[in-house]
Amino acid sequence: MEETGHHAEKAMSAGGPARRPPVTPLLAVDNLLVNLGQYSLVPVLGLLIATQDRSTGATAVGVGLFVYFAAVGVSCLLVNRWLPRFGYTTAMVVSALLAAVGFGLLAFVHAFAALLVVLLVAGFGQSVHQVLARVLIAENTTGDVERNKAYSTMNIAVNVAGALGPFIASALYVSGDGRPLMAAVAVCYLLGAAILFAGLPRVLKQGARRPRPTVNAWPVSRAGVAAALRSPHAWRTVVVATLATFLYAQFYSAFALMIADEVTTPVLRAVLLSGPAIMIVVLQPAITAVVTHLLRRGTRPMTLLGGAAVVFGLAFLALGSGLPLAAACLLTVALFAVAEMVFTPMLNTAFAALAFESRLEALNFRQICWTAGEALGSLCGGTLFLLVSDRGLGRFYWLALGGAAIVSAVLLLLPRQRTAHGPTGRSDTRPPSPAVTASAGSSR
Repeated sequence: MEETGHHAEKAMSAGGPARRPPVTPLLAVDNLLVNLGQYSLVPVLGLLIATQDRSTGATAVGVGLFVYFAAVGVSCLLVNRWLPRFGYTTAMVVSALLAAVGFGLLAFVHAFAALLVVLLVAGFGQSVHQVLARVLIAENTTGDVERNKAYSTMNIAVNVAGALGPFIASALYVSGDGRPLMAAVAVCYLLGAAILFAGLPRVLKQGARRPRPTVNAWPVSRAGVAAALRSPHAWRTVVVATLATFLYAQFYSAFALMIADEVTTPVLRAVLLSGPAIMIVVLQPAITAVVTHLLRRGTRPMTLLGGAAVVFGLAFLALGSGLPLAAACLLTVALFAVAEMVFTPMLNTAFAALAFESRLEALNFRQICWTAGEALGSLCGGTLFLLVSDRGLGRFYWLALGGAAIVSAVLLLLPRQRTAHGPTGRSDTRPPSPAVTASAGSSR
């Protein structure tokens, strides 16, 4: 967007009027449903892959997780040119239907190649759905503070689903038969599609029913990336976000596999896996209030993302600390939840504020960074962790991961020489406008 528009947006986020998107409540219900499907599956996805094709080993499980999360992350970029042509309603409804088909078929295929195909289909549907929901909020909300509030509302809805999902998985995935669970997952996506089909056209104004297209055929233009990464602050934002995403992915890969192997009670496994989601549902409003206060005082999204990465690292150190398993897992769950309450909304907020003319392009860039972190994190957690754990060295995996995470995040957050750039990391040779000065605070 233009400089003046961005400055006005920052001024509004500093305390002026800001528009709350009428689509947020509808998207919250949709996110609750589609993520109820996803989080009923993700905790047992590695086990399901291994069960459907019993010839697979640790490497194949890691590859399957990598394929799914890579599809969730970047497959939407393949249809970047088409999304603005179809508009929000058509693209989001069709994407939910594709996810329903992919997950529904997952329980009926057994060859590893076929498993990868249906995971790709489901991941593609999830990818398009998630990106358009974020873009829809970004284009209907003004300023970092208001966007963070809207994304926090979405995070609560997602984590209600995350809290219920592991219990649904424990109840429906029994004795290696995935058919009941996959049927429930498919129904969740079908209900989400129906709600959007009925409600989205009514809450969107005629001129806002399609995302603003990217500047060219590429999901992210070279000029856009160059503008966004021109300052040290901006590229550090990207690196910290990717690092935090890599750490986030460990919970649903390495931690989930460790729980499945070492915790024998299904209910306790569900409690541990749903623990962060339950805490987020209860505490997200309070954490959002604290984050809002910090943003208004001039704290940058990159700093908050880096803090979340440090807390992720502390959570993993707890698993290697030598504490009794139950105590270590409970401490990890608590720390992970605190980090996620900052990380998830702030990731979207940080990328929505980068210097791109199109919010679709900015959030496409977010998808690339998210995918790099989540897919590699899942590959590491689904393969390296199993290989290390089979040799009795699981504790050292967590110690190395947590220590490296903390050191890396602290180094990225160390103060750098002040440069003249705006809050989005855009390099400017002229003095900042009064709007930026008012919103930036003394720390900027």
